[in-house]
Amino acid sequence: MPEILLLALAIFLIPFLPGQFLWAMLILLIVLPGIFALRHGPPFVPTSRKRVETMIAFAEIQVGNRVYDLGCGDGRLVIAAAKRGATAIGYELSVPMFLFAKARSLFCCNAEIRFGNFWTKDFSDADVIFCYFVTDAMKNFEENIWPTLKPGCRVVSNTFRIRTIPPAKQEGKVAMYIKNSLH
Repeated sequence: MPEILLLALAIFLIPFLPGQFLWAMLILLIVLPGIFALRHGPPFVPTSRKRVETMIAFAEIQVGNRVYDLGCGDGRLVIAAAKRGATAIGYELSVPMFLFAKARSLFCCNAEIRFGNFWTKDFSDADVIFCYFVTDAMKNFEENIWPTLKPGCRVVSNTFRIRTIPPAKQEGKVAMYIKNSLH
């Protein structure tokens, strides 16, 4: 939410800024959210088609599932999930990636891309969560989001692992975890 308020404030101030400050403000509007996102996840690296297929297969998406992609990048997992009948929502904090993913999602029913910080959102209705976090962010996910998930929720992680929970399935750099009442 703070990033949206900052963005709104900056847009409001643009007409009142002299030329050089206007360009600086525009650059900051584009770069700052991306820098914030880098603190919580890796930089955008496109997920290969083969890995997307593995992640989608691990997720076992059914028609009507609620799917979230946390840090959705270009939206390819959101779109793939929506094409399988899920209501798929991706969160992205990098302005260029958000705009690109948003444009791609316009042509796919049930795919929605949202700009914002997903750490403050509620995912208790999730059937599937996709993530690609660095080690510290994965620990934060385990401590703050994992406990709020409903039993049966499948978390499919690209590259990084939840350290204290054994994956239900693993292939290469993809791991899938299933939330149960024990953890």
